[in-house]
Amino acid sequence: MQMKSNLKLILIYTGIAGLLAALTSPIPGTSLLLTGLEIFMIVHLAKKNNFDLNLKSIGFSVTTLWGISTALKDAGVELLRFAPGLGWAAGVIIAMLFVFFLGSLTNLYFSK
Repeated sequence: MQMKSNLKLILIYTGIAGLLAALTSPIPGTSLLLTGLEIFMIVHLAKKNNFDLNLKSIGFSVTTLWGISTALKDAGVELLRFAPGLGWAAGVIIAMLFVFFLGSLTNLYFSK
């Protein structure tokens, strides 16, 4: 039951990421907004899974999960921004996919 509830939460964050990406994609450097959303989602999922959230575990977990996600997402988005139109659409899709997969990975990590 908890997994289903967390999937709904991940899908909500995915939708928010799509909206943020659609509104800010043409502006360079706005992927930091998505980074903030991803960190907020990680902490939220940790709390929902009753994960011990001391400062050390937050730092390690968030840094590891967010770092991998951000490096891959930013590389893809920045490369595709050079193509007008297509780059904007790809930025939205990439943002949504990475938030969804980051949420799924985070949920698996914290549920164990």
